[in-house]
Amino acid sequence: MLNRTTRFSLALCLVATVACGNDTDDSKDDDAGGATADATAQADGSTADDGGAADASPADAWTGSWCGEAKALPKPDPARKKFALSLFHFNVEYVIGGLDYTDASGKRHIFQFSGAPAEGWDNDKVEDWIVNQTLLPILQMYDKHPTWGVDIELQAYMVEVLKARHTETLDLLRKLVRRGQVELISFHYAAQLFLGFPREDHKRSVEATRKIFKDHCLELSDVVFNQEGQAGEGWQRALVKDGYKVGVYAKNLWQYVHHNRTPWPWYSSEGGTLIVGPGGVDPKAGIELAWDFFDDGELRAVKGKLNPYFAPFAKHDPKRVKEFEDKLLGREKAGYHITTIGDYVAHLDAKKVEKKKAPPLIDGTWQAKSTESIHRWLGGRSQAFENDEEDNRVRTLNTRASMHVRALQRLLDHAEKAGGGAAPTKADKDGLAKLWRLLWHAEVSDCSGVNPWRGEVMFGIDTSNKILADAKKLRESLLGRLGYKHARVDLRSGKVEKLSSKTPSKAGSPVDAPVPVTVTGGGRTIATKWTEHGPDPSLGITAGKRYELRVDFGKTDSAKCPLDKDGTETDCDKKLLDVAFARFDDTIRYCPGLIEDEVRHYEIADWKFQKGEAWLPLPNGLIGLGLDWWVIKHVRQTHIAARFRPDVKMIDFEDAANQPPMGHSWRFTVFKGAEKDALNLANRINIGPVVRY
Repeated sequence: MLNRTTRFSLALCLVATVACGNDTDDSKDDDAGGATADATAQADGSTADDGGAADASPADAWTGSWCGEAKALPKPDPARKKFALSLFHFNVEYVIGGLDYTDASGKRHIFQFSGAPAEGWDNDKVEDWIVNQTLLPILQMYDKHPTWGVDIELQAYMVEVLKARHTETLDLLRKLVRRGQVELISFHYAAQLFLGFPREDHKRSVEATRKIFKDHCLELSDVVFNQEGQAGEGWQRALVKDGYKVGVYAKNLWQYVHHNRTPWPWYSSEGGTLIVGPGGVDPKAGIELAWDFFDDGELRAVKGKLNPYFAPFAKHDPKRVKEFEDKLLGREKAGYHITTIGDYVAHLDAKKVEKKKAPPLIDGTWQAKSTESIHRWLGGRSQAFENDEEDNRVRTLNTRASMHVRALQRLLDHAEKAGGGAAPTKADKDGLAKLWRLLWHAEVSDCSGVNPWRGEVMFGIDTSNKILADAKKLRESLLGRLGYKHARVDLRSGKVEKLSSKTPSKAGSPVDAPVPVTVTGGGRTIATKWTEHGPDPSLGITAGKRYELRVDFGKTDSAKCPLDKDGTETDCDKKLLDVAFARFDDTIRYCPGLIEDEVRHYEIADWKFQKGEAWLPLPNGLIGLGLDWWVIKHVRQTHIAARFRPDVKMIDFEDAANQPPMGHSWRFTVFKGAEKDALNLANRINIGPVVRY
């Protein structure tokens, strides 16, 4: 057991690495529904053990007086030149599952750097600490200064937590919003890693978010920032399609591929507006912009900037709040307009500041340099808890759970149309709604990054397993009432058909590797198998040449590192797995997260790389190699970020975040053909497969 002094020393060292923000500084086996080579998911009903995930049922809507409208801000003053902004990013799921978590097997996990003091700090207790010790003091400070504007970002689930257990804080938040002082930002129900999952998962999450804010009389702004600062061209397009107007693209992600380029005050992008923050803007615009806060909101009010992982040792520190208050008073005295992002954008418009076209944007997260962008959540190794994490296991389970929930949605819709005795009951609909909420919680970013401890990892695993088990029960009930022993569910078209039996997938023909591939396994045994597969008109796959690669990595307990010249085994990283495909030109071709209907193209000249690389999430798995060759990772078996390096003629997938001694099995499709056919195939495998039950 660590003594108190040691714990605090480690805490101070880990504050910066465990926290997900601080952008103000410049500083396996297939599951029951696994996709087969013909992009068809077979489901025999078998699932992993039922999990012990938290039940996140929605809180009741606010029952107070008429909501009214937020106080309108004064019209923008075109003469203003000095603006001061602050954005507080709150995440009530900062430590998903809590610091004291009992997994589905009954094993209890206590956060290792707190020891005994963390006992009893379950999910709710950590959430309550975040509200009472970090959110409330900030709201109280702003309440004292009605002319100061501020942006507060939080997930819709946090509103439900406030309604359930913190009604006075919710009332204060509502007061500041109606005053026109707090601009509320929310782009997801839970703190999801949405760039890694189908657009439908996120779109339904946004719909739930809008309803929750409306039901609780909280006006949602037109501005978007979100968990981990996830952003990209698909994110910008989605926020516009979902009714928002302004995207906030994190400065560090901007610098990741536009190194040393000073941002302009605002840009046009995907039919909306984009700003880069925090930091100054090009002085040629005639604007002075200061950001006084752009970080995890949990860090501002607590002594020592300790984050929620160290909640047992930390409380609200009035001196730190006063320090921030004095900073803003100084800004005000210096002639800065302390306002919201929305008001700042309105002033840019009133001042007729040119809105330039945004340069190419890349998918990633707000601490791109230090976290290898999104790789930290999809295969990148933790800085603090590398022996706890299992990124690929967590995220492939998420994608399997997503597939079955989306299939269940189509099945329930089909039963609704069938009517009669097959019609879904209220309990059926409520059960599916609960599964959607559980899915959004399972997709929370902290289950695989930035530095997940074992309790968070197990929360993600347990919750996905619970979804699989509960979805199976509801599915079997619906199929029974429909009189279907077996069914074919097309996730793309929504069509459900009765089957007399499940059709086995067709095996491919063994072939040699059609493109150069390099596989690294840290001294493990490695087995690769290539097969060729013909067209499948039933799935719209009629053109091109289609190959599948299966890579099996042996267990680490039998791994042997290379021998040196003296015959002595050298040190090697037995957890590092990598599959690299040769690329044939200097164009990046991929589908940014939340875009599923087109492939976007970027030339190396479009970027100035800060670290000589870019990591991409690829939720539909697709990336181009050039010369009409494409690689598609199968995300229900291999959900690892892809790396592009301008100086290395390879596209590689690297997993450094797995648990020994387990073996691993990865799957890829390699396709030779037209872009439209490659996109269709990728979406059939990963986004809209046909699932057979």
